[in-house]
Amino acid sequence: MHVDDLLLFALVVRLKSFRAAAKQRGVANSVVSKHISRLESELGLQLLYRSTRKLSLTEAGEKLFRHCQTLEDQLKATEQELGTYRSEPSGLLRISAPSVSGQLFLPTVIHRYMEKYDNVDVDLVTQDSFDDIIEQGFDLAIRTGTLEDSSLIAKRLVTSYWGAYASPAYIEKHGYPDSLEDLLRHKCLVFSHQQSGESEWPCIRKNGAATVAVNSSFRVNSLIAIYNAAVAGMGIAFLPAYLIKSRDMMDPLVPVLENQLFREVGIYAVYPQSQFPPLKTQLFIKLLSEMYAREEAKFSLK
Repeated sequence: MHVDDLLLFALVVRLKSFRAAAKQRGVANSVVSKHISRLESELGLQLLYRSTRKLSLTEAGEKLFRHCQTLEDQLKATEQELGTYRSEPSGLLRISAPSVSGQLFLPTVIHRYMEKYDNVDVDLVTQDSFDDIIEQGFDLAIRTGTLEDSSLIAKRLVTSYWGAYASPAYIEKHGYPDSLEDLLRHKCLVFSHQQSGESEWPCIRKNGAATVAVNSSFRVNSLIAIYNAAVAGMGIAFLPAYLIKSRDMMDPLVPVLENQLFREVGIYAVYPQSQFPPLKTQLFIKLLSEMYAREEAKFSLK
């Protein structure tokens, strides 16, 4: 049975007229008649007695009409319940984010968001690998760098600048590198999830985007771990300025090759394509964008 046939049948019974039902629906009388005939054919039952003066229900028609009324009530209740998603954010918001954003920036954003919209629960997963957010059931993800999945919508939030840093203890023991090529004789701490490979740092040279070969003495899949290793004096790290500025008061690192080695990448809010994105997602991205704009200076190298 087709739901529309059932609803049209109930409308005909209520109005006691094919013509009145057709007028309310904005269709021809023949369309209504076709729907009712299809319903009777599928059920193998006569539902209505038709005469030139009036319509009357068969016993089967009376029973079906009661079920149709229940169906209408359920559909109306469902519409009202789902309508709250359009007017008030609610439910569970699942977010995937890199470790730096997830540990240093997003908690403040999420706190303000949940204060404002207390009917939304948030599940934040920090991971530096780029998993399929649709397959993993995330509403949105924070992504840094090049975006390749065209099935997703990406909103640029801020430009993040990266530079090379080392601890004063490391510099005192090993000295500053004199050039980019000199990095091969230094101990370098490498982010194993970077797209350029484990023995290269993506950067910007005079001719545009490039990579620099490094001596990757220590590799790890967490930028927070790389930062801590740099503070411990294990080597030179290539890190986002935001991470350095967020922790510099506690564990100072000094810049290395300032004018020769740097990188700029976009930070994006990424979410599945949809004609009607959930209100909870739209409002979070709006707040996220506003708070990134306020903190933009912390993402620069200056």
